[in-house]
Amino acid sequence: MRTFSYFLYACFDADGAAENPNNPRNFLGEKTDALLSWVAALPANTCSYSACADRFDTAHLDQLIAGGILRCEDGILALDSPIFLREDAAALRAGTAAKAVQLADRLEAELPRIRACCSGIQNGFSVERNLYHLLCAAVFNGLFFDYLSAKGVLAVSRMHPSGLDYLGVIYEKCPELQSLSDGLLCSYNRFVNDRCSLQSFGDANGDRLDFYRFSRLMEQNRVPAKWADIAETLREWNHRADKDALLSEVVSLVQTGRCDPSVMAILGRFGYARDGKLCVPVYTGRELSVAEELEKIVEETLGVPTTAILLDLAGSLDITAVRHRVNRLEIANELYHLLFGAINEELVSRGIAAAPPDVPGEGRYFRCIECYA
Repeated sequence: MRTFSYFLYACFDADGAAENPNNPRNFLGEKTDALLSWVAALPANTCSYSACADRFDTAHLDQLIAGGILRCEDGILALDSPIFLREDAAALRAGTAAKAVQLADRLEAELPRIRACCSGIQNGFSVERNLYHLLCAAVFNGLFFDYLSAKGVLAVSRMHPSGLDYLGVIYEKCPELQSLSDGLLCSYNRFVNDRCSLQSFGDANGDRLDFYRFSRLMEQNRVPAKWADIAETLREWNHRADKDALLSEVVSLVQTGRCDPSVMAILGRFGYARDGKLCVPVYTGRELSVAEELEKIVEETLGVPTTAILLDLAGSLDITAVRHRVNRLEIANELYHLLFGAINEELVSRGIAAAPPDVPGEGRYFRCIECYA
């Protein structure tokens, strides 16, 4: 039997839907592994619903169909979310790696303009570190992504009968895919409201010590013993306040240099503060406008070729998702993540952006704070 990793691009409040049985985080797991293994073992579009229902829990099968993981047409089951299997690895790597080098070359030719954008940021961090957060993260995993979405190149949303809006992506757990699903610099974790974001950006090769990831670990009762004290501190805070109150204290710290001592302690334990002061880049309106300037350069330089690459790959790659006729724009969404992750690896290896430290068990990542208040 194959085993899988399940990734979710959620357009719903993760905290509010934590107990919702239709939240994919609550129904994707070992039972799903067995069922998907069965479907994937058959030639595309030949698996009958009845044969699958005879072998597996029908309620779970129907939940996977309702949740957009599987599709049933005329009694035939097919995969309905982007899924990448061991045998897809070579085609995925060949399809994205060379293209990423070409796009990085185009971007490097614009390096003087790119560096000039960041030259006015006076936050105590290098241009390379600021480019890591503003170009690799905010542009490639945000503003340029939005541009491609507006162009109709990729999907960013899929409303399900449950009322939850999300895209699911599935990778088989295997060495061949690990460097693609977990190893690229394309994973944004944001603990955010309309005033502030405590965030990190890096690869997905482990469980980062950041607020978003830690909240998910607490939901799943998977907090490692080494972080038990952090979980207890957060539980104590949550008993008397909430996420918005915590982020409000972070805004206060950014604006006045002062905040609730318990929040300062929490920020210190998570690595956002040291010796009573913030120790990560903080980006407010002026700095965030730099990201918009950078996006314009990326759009001018990479917009047309990236669009052509994604539309071609999402329809022509010889991979499982294409053979199962998964929505082309949903496939393009994940291919974009692989593509820009590979571009980021190029930018880091060339010294254009700072290289994040590799923390054992957590992966490579840097933290920062965005403040919108």
